[in-house]
Amino acid sequence: MPAGYRAVVFDVDGVITPFRSAWQRLHAILETQGGLNRALYKLGLIDYYEWALYDALLWHGAPRRVVEACFRTLRGFEELCSLLSEAGVYSIAVSAGIGYTRAPLSRCFHFYVTNELIFEDNAVRTVAVYVAESNKDEIVDKILELLGVGWRETVAVGDSVSDLPVLKRAGFSIAFNPSDEEVARSAHVVIRARSLRPLVKYLRALLAGLVDAGSTQRHKASCS
Repeated sequence: MPAGYRAVVFDVDGVITPFRSAWQRLHAILETQGGLNRALYKLGLIDYYEWALYDALLWHGAPRRVVEACFRTLRGFEELCSLLSEAGVYSIAVSAGIGYTRAPLSRCFHFYVTNELIFEDNAVRTVAVYVAESNKDEIVDKILELLGVGWRETVAVGDSVSDLPVLKRAGFSIAFNPSDEEVARSAHVVIRARSLRPLVKYLRALLAGLVDAGSTQRHKASCS
């Protein structure tokens, strides 16, 4: 590839999906109240792993068929999958969400890392936490090392503050519908769109070497 990018790393919630948080979406579906757990975490009274566990306890016994109810991705997901395949890059998804997104989405990626609900007799029992708000770059680092790919050869796409470590280390970073101004400031390019198609268009040009990545210098170009 002329541009030299060999891997693209994506956040999932808020990038591939229309919802910002798989956790909050599940609270809405199961009509549970996770506000107290979130407040305790934000106050530093519990850590991320305890927060996840306490949320999962609210869903204890919920039927798997309800938890894994289908959802729609943003429009353009199929085009994104086709592009990644055609470009011959490694595609990586790292999400602090929950694994009910895995089945419909993981086929698009070589690696799909997220937190997993644990079921017993097809009902929620507990949760296994692999991705916290603070360790995404550590997970990506291990995957890239396994693939023999450097950070400078990596494009990162994210929307939230938990993506900042990955966006800052990647050779090229794209803030897609950023939820925080710091995320927008930290990316080379900001794309705000209601579908994935503008992102696909930009990635196609970037991976083909049609975008002069060196000239961006984190100039916060905005595409819509």
